[in-house]
Amino acid sequence: MCTLTWRSVGGNLELRFNRDELHTRAVALPPQVHARAGRRWIAPTDPEGGGTWIGVNDAGLAVALLNGYLASDREARPWTSRGLLVDALLACGHVDELQARLEITDLSTVRSFAVWAWSGNAARILRWDRETLRSEDHSTCLLPLSSSARDPHGALRDRGLLYQTMQAQDAEDPMLLARFHASHAPAIGPTSPCMHRDDAQTQSHTLIRVLKERVTLEYTPAAPCRQVPAVVHALTRSSRGVD
Repeated sequence: MCTLTWRSVGGNLELRFNRDELHTRAVALPPQVHARAGRRWIAPTDPEGGGTWIGVNDAGLAVALLNGYLASDREARPWTSRGLLVDALLACGHVDELQARLEITDLSTVRSFAVWAWSGNAARILRWDRETLRSEDHSTCLLPLSSSARDPHGALRDRGLLYQTMQAQDAEDPMLLARFHASHAPAIGPTSPCMHRDDAQTQSHTLIRVLKERVTLEYTPAAPCRQVPAVVHALTRSSRGVD
């Protein structure tokens, strides 16, 4: 249950992500700077599954995870956390390396997912359906990207129509993505971008910016309709990046 939008101009990225979760799920740990194999990245942590659902590293690689909701995902068996995949992928330098690493990863114990990745002004989505890992170039993807356990088609329809309407009104509005993610249209409920249900709601909002000299991650530990201060981290772009 999540919503992702992004736009890239001149090699710079703005990515926004609403994470929707059940009220019973453990509260995520705030973002920290992580490091491995000479690479540094910023990401929050999921205390239940481990790993993360979103992050950006000093190479300018941004990664986000949207869960799949296939019937086979409900099988009673040991599962590998999808968040651990994202944590491992954030040590990559660019989308080609990320895809190559994912293609050699054993996904047999991983539930379905879509991993969105961006670097160097190129975006890619890698979808796992428990049988095949498929790659899609960003040019084949319509905004927003969305997932929902209860009503995936309704959520994608309503959020997609709202985004198209807002974009048609003013595609150059610098606050377009921010306004979209805080919206309760068509009505406050399970298919609005800022999602609210009796048992679940948007639990956090993440804003990632990739600029020439640095990357930033702003994390708001609440629904974007609430006035809650964001936690902000920044990293200087590394010379090991691909740009």
